[in-house]
Amino acid sequence: MAEFEKTLLFASIIICAVSSVLHIVGWIFNKESIFRSGRALIWLFFVLNTATIAVRWRYAGHGPYITIYEVLMSHVWIATLFFLIISSKWKGLKVIGVFAMPIIFLSIGAVTMAPAEASKLTPAYRSIWLIMHVLFAKLAYGSILVATALSLTVILRAYINNERHTYIGHLPEAERADILSYKMIVASLFFASIMIITGSIWANQLWGKYWGWDPIEVWSLVTWIIYGLYLHLRITFKFKGVKAAFYVMFAFIVSVFSFFIMPFFMTTVHNSFMKFIE
Repeated sequence: MAEFEKTLLFASIIICAVSSVLHIVGWIFNKESIFRSGRALIWLFFVLNTATIAVRWRYAGHGPYITIYEVLMSHVWIATLFFLIISSKWKGLKVIGVFAMPIIFLSIGAVTMAPAEASKLTPAYRSIWLIMHVLFAKLAYGSILVATALSLTVILRAYINNERHTYIGHLPEAERADILSYKMIVASLFFASIMIITGSIWANQLWGKYWGWDPIEVWSLVTWIIYGLYLHLRITFKFKGVKAAFYVMFAFIVSVFSFFIMPFFMTTVHNSFMKFIE
């Protein structure tokens, strides 16, 4: 079963890479058929990613929220779902797949760096608060990814002449992209708030304290503060446009560090799972 899971994972990575390339080529060279093929492959990638998680769930006996490998895999799943829903609702946003798919490709690439060994679900992990904590972490990451892709649109619109480079004209208008990016960040901030609160409640059940200054906890709080500052600047000082877009890019780098890099380089309670395995 584990080999089948690995086959599905690498198939999904290949499809994601091809989709990214087709999006970029179709966009730059104004080849609608190529772009549509890249769009169609997102759905195939999503199906393969879903199948990978389902196979893992079947033989591990629990959802994708215990090991770093499972958490990152499900981050990719929810980010892809977010993009598909939003780009289907607003047809003009399909083109931001040019940015979203490469980011998703890099994200699923990070999955392969994590240990793939499955663990059994112990009583410590049979908590609704843990499930809610991980779920809202995924929702926050999905919102952040879409907001970042929209901010890239704002930056490109500002610095590249769309008369000389006609492919820029296919991107959403800068003002619209800026507003939608703002709305996605508001959503991500709410999701991240619930993530931190539910994580604290679960931590208190498990360790008898709501906050332990674990590196992941600290960097999650730092990320929350950075996006909260964006919201404050936006509401108070009308912070928008290109400056806001560059800020969102910076915040995304911090969020990637918090969600994807920190677990690999620092020993934290979030990646020290072996002590809880039966």
